[in-house]
Amino acid sequence: MTQPTDRFHRRSFLGIAAVGVLGLTVAGCGGDDDSAATTAPETSAADPTTESTPAETTTAADAASGDVVAISMKDIQFVPKVATVKVGQKVVWTNAESVQHDVRALQGATFQSELFGEGGTYEYTPKEAGTLKYDCSVHPGMVGTLKIVAA
Repeated sequence: MTQPTDRFHRRSFLGIAAVGVLGLTVAGCGGDDDSAATTAPETSAADPTTESTPAETTTAADAASGDVVAISMKDIQFVPKVATVKVGQKVVWTNAESVQHDVRALQGATFQSELFGEGGTYEYTPKEAGTLKYDCSVHPGMVGTLKIVAA
């Protein structure tokens, strides 16, 4: 009668192994370890109108005066997803969660930020009207649009 016991142990082992594999898969997606920061590119893209900055660079006075359009990165989304900005108006993306993000232009401009963690920011100032589509290269489906209008 060792056969039913062997089946039970085999099923238990397979169940535990499946849970372990699933756990490792989930842990590998979007973790907040510091190793991702070391794989980020050392320089920003060639577009001179972009800049990675510490969060304190954008002042409350800038935001209150309307000189800055603020976009936050929260729940693996850009908030707001679509923003209207004037030519020459600064756009600041701020990471509001513990996973690393970046900002990458897909259409309408050429830039890509480095990966940055919670509290980090990335700035871009558009120089001409049009539509700019962007994403986070780390998170498929995390996309946004800037509608850039004449000042």
